[in-house]
Amino acid sequence: MQRRNARGSLRRPTHLSPLTPIRSSTLLARVPFRLLLLLPALLLSLSLSLQPASAQNAVAQLARSHFAPYGMRLPSRQFTAALRAAALDTTALSCPGARSHSSSSSSSSTGSSNSRSSSRSLVLLAMANEEAMTHTVPPFLLSMRRVRLSYPYPQQQRPGAAVAAAAEAGVGRQQTEEEEGSGVGLDGALVLVGWSAGAVAACRALQAEFRHQCVRDAEHAAAAALGGSFGFHDSGFNSLGFAKIKYILNGLSAGHDVVFLDTDLLLLRDPLPYLLGQGGDMYGAMEKCMVVNASLHLHAREYVAGGRKAPPLNIGVLYFKATAGVTRCVYNWAREMQSEVQQRPRVWDQDIYGKVMGRCTAIQGLRWHLLDPRVFQSGCFPGCGCSFRDEEVTPARLGAFSRGHRLLPGGLCGPQHWGSWLLRHFPCSGLTREKGELMRGLLDGYYSNHTARITKPSRAKIGRL
Repeated sequence: MQRRNARGSLRRPTHLSPLTPIRSSTLLARVPFRLLLLLPALLLSLSLSLQPASAQNAVAQLARSHFAPYGMRLPSRQFTAALRAAALDTTALSCPGARSHSSSSSSSSTGSSNSRSSSRSLVLLAMANEEAMTHTVPPFLLSMRRVRLSYPYPQQQRPGAAVAAAAEAGVGRQQTEEEEGSGVGLDGALVLVGWSAGAVAACRALQAEFRHQCVRDAEHAAAAALGGSFGFHDSGFNSLGFAKIKYILNGLSAGHDVVFLDTDLLLLRDPLPYLLGQGGDMYGAMEKCMVVNASLHLHAREYVAGGRKAPPLNIGVLYFKATAGVTRCVYNWAREMQSEVQQRPRVWDQDIYGKVMGRCTAIQGLRWHLLDPRVFQSGCFPGCGCSFRDEEVTPARLGAFSRGHRLLPGGLCGPQHWGSWLLRHFPCSGLTREKGELMRGLLDGYYSNHTARITKPSRAKIGRL
């Protein structure tokens, strides 16, 4: 006999035996309506969880285009031919004292096994999509053409001494191509990689003005799958690192020292005496304006004794010496990226670079240096660039943040700021088009010796004059 509730209606049974048949409509009636709305998403999540991690991961799928069963893909004949055409003889820039650099680094290390070679060569590598070819690559190439090479090079000054001397002299620029009239521009040492037919066509159109080499990497699947422009940390952005490492590795395996440069960058003076004259095996740029001793490698006693780790790095400017140890570390960088991306689609080449190189350079006995942020400037630095005095470079101050140069009225910077710079990178500076505008502003101000806006307004922080 069924019981009635207070209103007189029949109650539903509160207990069903295991043998009682249950209709699907009865179950659905008991499920909250909001939960029903989530049911499709829950089913999709369940189906994805049953797939291999790599099947869910677009970045892992795109990264596969740069690997073969034996490892990273070998370079194409076009790429190796471009390397030969661009290779710059840097024998005259070799540092005689590099082999006896410091007792804190092993002169017989695996990484320095090629340092006794009778000749050396170097290539500059960069990569760009169609958007970059339009906005940032033209000023990038123009800045390279205006940096003239002539031999022999004078012995490189200490970065701090160069900064002070230029500031006192009020030097704002070096001679233009027309004024100097001799030497070879750095644009001739560049191999520029494009991923699409349109990017390579734009690259070749620029060869009417510049001497760079153009190569297409059709293996870069992200260009075909996602188009030319990528957002920060989307699948296209994160897949770029695999292409970058492949180009660096293939340049090193061809026997050339490699300088990798992002194309949102301006060269203002010749950086090669700095890179080749201090005995380093690898160099990385700074992400933040911090007090560093750029003459010390990161495994030197002064750093190790203080328990310091490598500061935040930016891989828009990198140098690699063509040695067995360096090549091994770059290969480990690639393999670590490949391993990480299977479970972590937002893998970042910049993050993995710092982790892998810290371990690998220590094991290989390599001299891994920071680029002095006072001459290798960045749009991520506050105000009108990073600045600190040589007197601040003490064990107690290493790693301390510096506020840099104060902006001039109107958010401008001037020759008193950039007189000693070797280059300026433009991360933290907005979209590609906005970066191109800031780059052209600095080029014009640098060679015309007047003030210019070179910093994105939102990053115009107050610094120290």
